[in-house]
Amino acid sequence: MTSLEITDNPPKSLACWPLAFSAGLLGVGQNGLLVAIPVLVIQTNLSLSIWAALLTLGSMLFLPSSPWWGKQIAKRGSKPVVLCALAGYSISFLLLGVGCLLMANHTIPPAVGVGLLIVARIIYGLTVSAMVPACQVWALQRAGEGRRMAALATISSGLSCGRLFGPLCAAAMLLLHPLAPMALLMVAPAMALIMLLRLPGPPPQPAAERKSANLSTACLPYLLCALLLSATVSLMQLGLSPALARQFASDSAAISHQVAWLLSVAAVASLVAQFGVLRPQHLTPMALLLSAGTLMLCGLALMLSVHLWLFYPGCALLSFGAALATPAYQLLLNDKLAAGAGAGWVATSHTLGYGLCALLVPLVSKTGVSVGLLIMAFTTAILFMAMSGFIWRNRRHSSSDEISG
Repeated sequence: MTSLEITDNPPKSLACWPLAFSAGLLGVGQNGLLVAIPVLVIQTNLSLSIWAALLTLGSMLFLPSSPWWGKQIAKRGSKPVVLCALAGYSISFLLLGVGCLLMANHTIPPAVGVGLLIVARIIYGLTVSAMVPACQVWALQRAGEGRRMAALATISSGLSCGRLFGPLCAAAMLLLHPLAPMALLMVAPAMALIMLLRLPGPPPQPAAERKSANLSTACLPYLLCALLLSATVSLMQLGLSPALARQFASDSAAISHQVAWLLSVAAVASLVAQFGVLRPQHLTPMALLLSAGTLMLCGLALMLSVHLWLFYPGCALLSFGAALATPAYQLLLNDKLAAGAGAGWVATSHTLGYGLCALLVPLVSKTGVSVGLLIMAFTTAILFMAMSGFIWRNRRHSSSDEISG
């Protein structure tokens, strides 16, 4: 059986799960490392600000590298790009773990240790940025034209599971040793590599059959939706603590527990959307995009209330809507841009959305309004809804022109 036959007729349920596991490692690495940071600060004697700068370095390198990897997916195929991302993931956390261990034992000077950690984060940012776009394209190719949304939902569910279980796994590993989470993050990509080496990779698409990999103005509305979505979700997450201070005053422990519960509800709501709506493919991409904007606005409207119990359905509605939006604008963009390039630019837009959130937080915090960040999230959600309406209107006019022509 050839790789082309496998791509056209994949097993219905298990075909994309190894790819979902690989994509989920991104969530495991991000959230698992956040859990380990307080311990790493003590072990390495590096300040929290230095660790924050290291995390930011790795994340910001996604900006230039994601579009480049998108083009490589189209030229070389998605399998070698995924394998390269997994290798970079493993090497980066190996260097991170070794650097932390050597500094904890005072084997090397702090300056040398920090240099090692910087190299680790550079490798992470330049290689792991390829993980999700390449997994998405590989999943699309394995699933075939009729199950594109289900394929993207599988990858998204892997990411959600990684973000949900990554902190739990890291916390459990900390019970064994302060640096045990680093070992987990080195072993996990090796397991993914073993699984993916056995999967037949789809061949690179012939140059004559490829869609354009160059960004055009027609693609910008979809990328703006991606930017606004990530900014809305980030602002909501960061706005929970100050908003909950209205109920719990200075009880930081109670606020932390409520935030943890709310984020867990958000993760569950995302999984429900991915399994209940996206995988069965009940709605078209355009209907998903418009539904997503409506749900996010309703969720944030509930969260602006002073009643604590309204935060839970509000957080669930927003997360449910956000989960619907991501594959929607991804599939709509793929109609205008090569799948690999589109996935790379969407990843870049998500990173820019996080950056926009980081810029807005200090500005909004100066106002002293407890729900200021939630109000700003509501504003970006309105802009997302407006951009979705603009896309719907343009596509409707394009369809009318084609029919009349």
